[in-house]
Amino acid sequence: MNNNKDEKKTYVIDSTAIMHFFPNEQLANEDTYLIIPEKLKSEIKSFQAKAVLEVMDADQRLIYTSPSDHSIKIVKEKAISSGDISSLSETDIHVIATALDFPGSRVISDDNAVQNLCAFLNIDVETFLFKIKTRRVYFWKCVGCNNTIKTKLNVCPECGNRLKRFYKKKKI
Repeated sequence: MNNNKDEKKTYVIDSTAIMHFFPNEQLANEDTYLIIPEKLKSEIKSFQAKAVLEVMDADQRLIYTSPSDHSIKIVKEKAISSGDISSLSETDIHVIATALDFPGSRVISDDNAVQNLCAFLNIDVETFLFKIKTRRVYFWKCVGCNNTIKTKLNVCPECGNRLKRFYKKKKI
């Protein structure tokens, strides 16, 4: 018999989750915990978002933490290989790394790069408005000589022309 009554839900949230005011029906569930990377604290500005967090904090369901160096390293390596590294902030990296440190947690984010990287790392994601349908591996291609590179640069190292971003789709 599976007793879901004792199952705790943990969500690692990014700034888009706070901006969209984490759904009240999930907040009402006493078995729901929000995990927020310390780096995200400084991004919380609005009165409403602070009020949501105060409710969770009063119920002792809010956890502020910093991800492990090991998880940060894994996230950065995967972000480089997927081409997402140039689209992720340090806070985004900490959100994803924190999810790695809390196995079974879900990331709540509408950020495409966060969702894409979570898909590559097999981290469940919940969204408010937009959920990606495919994983993407990004690369940059020179408009002059068609040279392709995996990392974002301003100009082609071969001929000096500008680079344009492209991607290959992969099923989730």
